[in-house]
Amino acid sequence: MTFDYTALRDNTVEPLIAEFGDDGQIGVNDASTGAPYESQLASETLHPGKFVRTKFTKADNNGTLVEKGDVLFLLSTQGIVINLALAHRIIVDTTYQVVRIDPLRPGPVTILWKVHARK
Repeated sequence: MTFDYTALRDNTVEPLIAEFGDDGQIGVNDASTGAPYESQLASETLHPGKFVRTKFTKADNNGTLVEKGDVLFLLSTQGIVINLALAHRIIVDTTYQVVRIDPLRPGPVTILWKVHARK
């Protein structure tokens, strides 16, 4: 017997993130426009997303890349049409740089993404 991870995502995770999450955007720089030495922020494409902002635990801070003020976002997979990358930015009330991306994938289905972000 196999576990239905798609049903878990669709019936539990997505509704909870929709209810408790904040609307935000993922900023993707388009490196194909402009000269390489110019800022690519002007050519940034914004993709909507639903984010739940959480904090790191004290255990997360011990010997890791977590710094004071860092946040952990739980990002819904619903409606996301891009592959998340470290070069992207998260915009939820303010702008954050993506430090680390960890998909929660207990089986063949990605349930959500954990995104470590920093101002």
